[in-house]
Amino acid sequence: MLKLDTVSGLPLQLKDARLVFEGGLPEVKPDVRHLAALEVVLAPNSLLRGPEEVYFMYRDVGRPDDKSMFRQRNYRYDITTLQPGMVGRERVKTVGHYHPHIPGANVTYPEVYEVISGRAHYICQKVDVNKVLEFFVVEALPGQKVVIPPGYGHITINPGDEPLVMSNVTADGFKSIYKPLEELHGGAYYELEDFSWEKNENYVELSVPKWAQANEVPEFGLTEARPLYISITENPDKFDYLLNPQNYLDVFSSALKMTGNLLG
Repeated sequence: MLKLDTVSGLPLQLKDARLVFEGGLPEVKPDVRHLAALEVVLAPNSLLRGPEEVYFMYRDVGRPDDKSMFRQRNYRYDITTLQPGMVGRERVKTVGHYHPHIPGANVTYPEVYEVISGRAHYICQKVDVNKVLEFFVVEALPGQKVVIPPGYGHITINPGDEPLVMSNVTADGFKSIYKPLEELHGGAYYELEDFSWEKNENYVELSVPKWAQANEVPEFGLTEARPLYISITENPDKFDYLLNPQNYLDVFSSALKMTGNLLG
């Protein structure tokens, strides 16, 4: 088994891409995303091949006292594990989704991810129906945090040869929106087996796809040295941007740095 406590801040181990809860941490039964659920978002000419259980979503993880605080503030801490390998012609990925608008505000809910083990590629795209206004991919390693800004759909890819374990923090109580990505058969680009990127012809490309890197954002409580779980439980006020992102748009703009053209 692989110990995850140092990076996650919780007594967890990984066995066969599933979490093992230890030290009195309440066990959470995962929601499982099966291969068939990804068929609609796969690259064209893909056979429905890959692990039958592609990824596992552990929602509302935490110690009882912390989970009580999360509920009071409307936060939720989750952990997702992705198998390595291929789905169709692509590297293993999530279905992907968008977030709804915050009631009474002209922005959507943001989200923060943290890689606990493995390596991740986070697709972020802003679109107008099928017109790509912005598209970038963030590569992240253990300890790094990735901010999904308001207004962006996102997909997670496991480009590595080992399971990817990642946590995320978001506001609780809203429903993710899957339909736009399903209707367009995935994101604007697919990451293939050889790590090249193939354009999804259902989109109209208006911007150059880019690589981005995650920056530490101390204003948001995000540093590589501090596990995300520890940061939010020790200083929950710093995570108000999950509920009221309209008050922090200048900070969101500095959370990611574009580093180059995705297509070389």
